[in-house]
Amino acid sequence: MQKQLNLGQLKLKQDVPTRWNSTYDMLQRLLSAKDAVIVTIAIMRQELALNNDDWEVIESVATILKLFYDITVEISAEKNVSLAKVIPLCGIMNNHVKAHLNNTMLPTRVQLMLNTLDKQLEKRFSNIEKHILYSEATILDPRFKNKGFRHINNFDQAVATLKRKVCTVQQRQTTTTLPSTSDPSTSTSVSAMTSIWDQFDKEVAKLTPTNPLAAGIVEIDKYLQEPLLQRCNDPLRLWHERRSFYPILFKYALKRLHLYL
Repeated sequence: MQKQLNLGQLKLKQDVPTRWNSTYDMLQRLLSAKDAVIVTIAIMRQELALNNDDWEVIESVATILKLFYDITVEISAEKNVSLAKVIPLCGIMNNHVKAHLNNTMLPTRVQLMLNTLDKQLEKRFSNIEKHILYSEATILDPRFKNKGFRHINNFDQAVATLKRKVCTVQQRQTTTTLPSTSDPSTSTSVSAMTSIWDQFDKEVAKLTPTNPLAAGIVEIDKYLQEPLLQRCNDPLRLWHERRSFYPILFKYALKRLHLYL
């Protein structure tokens, strides 16, 4: 029939409960072959004919489900940091569903589907921002930081936990580092050289944390104050380029985001 109508020859797809996005694939293919489907049903199985309301439901559902399809493709990318995207994408899904719920012009059957989606999103992802792996990965991704969170209190709690962990790591490294000894033969010359820099060194010392544990906290605060990286840019490259600015935080980001640089 498609050939007779000079249309592209497409096979219909079947919904499979165990296959992600199969419902969207089925509906999208049905819409792509709409003319051929209408003619074929009219000739062979008139009792299965779809009316205008049915097609409106199919089009509305396909439009709504497309976002979930796109997110599945995005989160399944192997070459990107996907863990940090989970919290922002959950927020996008929630906003997407609620925006359509406010559309009173949608058919009743579509509204029922949206209510189910809304409840399932709440059931599955309501506490995602409190999950330490996802929250820390989001914070340490320079594209998201606090902007990935829907609830600012969850962000604040995650940052506080991150600071404690970074301090713990730094404390372990500090206790295992042996102090270096200076050569007595050079002490006189070094003293003479540094005396002219005394005032300058004192001013710099005021800006430099003397407590190794505080240094990690300072790094986190400085990092969070920096502008967000453009979403299309590579967060791995930025961490690699700025590892000298954040030597303590970089090590933890390496662990959390699995960045092998």
